[in-house]
Amino acid sequence: MTQPSTYLVIPRLLKAEELIAIERLLQSAPFVSGASTATDAAKSVKNNLQMPMEGSAQKQQLDAILFHALNQSPLLQTALTPVRLLPPIISKYEPGMHYGYHVDSPLMANPQTGAIRADVAMTLFLSDPDSYVGGELSLITPSGEQKYKLAKGDAIIYPCTQVHAVLPVTSGIRLAAVTWMQCAVRDPMKREILFQIKSAQTMVERKDSQSPENLIMLQAYSNLMRMWAEI
Repeated sequence: MTQPSTYLVIPRLLKAEELIAIERLLQSAPFVSGASTATDAAKSVKNNLQMPMEGSAQKQQLDAILFHALNQSPLLQTALTPVRLLPPIISKYEPGMHYGYHVDSPLMANPQTGAIRADVAMTLFLSDPDSYVGGELSLITPSGEQKYKLAKGDAIIYPCTQVHAVLPVTSGIRLAAVTWMQCAVRDPMKREILFQIKSAQTMVERKDSQSPENLIMLQAYSNLMRMWAEI
């Protein structure tokens, strides 16, 4: 675990068998206009399709696969310590579709999970990058624009505070799952400190789990988490 937690790329978040199952489900899944889930100014810049959030057997199965993958990722759990997650939106972008620059809502709600504070967002790519042109996730960061077009099954997690967009698709079809998380530790700098300590502690533990160094670092991590966590 060597990545910073501010912009976190998780390669192969989905295993090969999970991707096969998702591809099979998507072949028969219904899609409707995505504008229904946009809020505020985002309504005017959202032009895509998405699976209905409720009433679909395919959506329930997809949610189960994706939640399992998120819960089983040590990197995601260590870097972010998510305590609340929204059911993912499964989006489709056909030629000419895009999602213009916008900022995610700070508070989001779902009948299944209730309200959450949206700390970070995740885009999980479900199409091979060579199968479509355009469709990059564009993030406006303090150092400038960053574009992401990851491999099928890879995910990028980024702060909800960032202005971002999905650039126009000019050919092919872009499929992705998007969700939002509330982290146990609200402050991203504190999450970064915890991530660094836990990563170092894990490396020491592999060498000698009973060493004084490992126990001290584990104590420091646990006490900081106890001090900073909100659940």
